[in-house]
Amino acid sequence: MFNVGDRVVYPMHGAGFIEGTVKQTIGGQQKEYYDIRIHGGNIRLKLPVDGPVRLRNVMDRDQAQHVLEYFRALEIDMSAPWGKRYKENMERLKVGTPEDVAGVVKALMLRDKNPGLSTGDRQVMVTAKNILCSELSLALDLEVKEVQNKLQDAVNEMIG
Repeated sequence: MFNVGDRVVYPMHGAGFIEGTVKQTIGGQQKEYYDIRIHGGNIRLKLPVDGPVRLRNVMDRDQAQHVLEYFRALEIDMSAPWGKRYKENMERLKVGTPEDVAGVVKALMLRDKNPGLSTGDRQVMVTAKNILCSELSLALDLEVKEVQNKLQDAVNEMIG
């Protein structure tokens, strides 16, 4: 159970804040829902309090530092074909661990350098970067743009 004010992550959307709970009647049944505002965007979610919710707490500062180090050190296989890569990336985002999301972000950022991304890959990259950067910004108490710059610097260092 989460409380008002908790910082949480919802896979495929990113990090945000529980702003309260609301009761709504859907299909004749009244249920209580978390009212969540996603950090760095205009997205609001309502997720059932008693349902199978895949919410988790935002990582702490030490975990965030670990994810940044993992991002920098991660080796990427650039040989995977588009269809396989797309499916694997979507599965990683649905699982939503910070390391999985970081892997998707780094792979697509590297692919974006040469020769560029397909429209589908670009959409996945934007989504994954938003998810990862929103959580890292909350964990490290940085602006989202600062986190984006850290990731870009790490990719730039790798490609020289």
